[in-house]
Amino acid sequence: MQNNFKYINLSWAVVTICEDGTLPLSAIVHDGQDEAEMVERYIIGYMAFWHIAFVDEERLVPCHDDALRTEARKKIDHYIADHPPVKTFPRFYLVLLRQPIAPMEADGMSCVYQM
Repeated sequence: MQNNFKYINLSWAVVTICEDGTLPLSAIVHDGQDEAEMVERYIIGYMAFWHIAFVDEERLVPCHDDALRTEARKKIDHYIADHPPVKTFPRFYLVLLRQPIAPMEADGMSCVYQM
């Protein structure tokens, strides 16, 4: 299985999408729709639907630390290497950056959430 990893920076998190090529993210993004906005709405809706967290978009804290984003990508890459997906449908991996809605580790990031 060939996996493609696409990284999307949200103002408050880093998201990695693992695609298998049969249904890439680009196939479900409508013309003129911003990919990052679509992913952000999906992530927020997913967390609310499964009662993981209620995310009030107005209370999200923007993080513009590029070094932290780079570290979040590495954290996700390590997680995927240790827990490879059995089947990709696509799969989302999320690391929150300095957000009060989830427990933060000492490095300013959450653990890796898999969706």
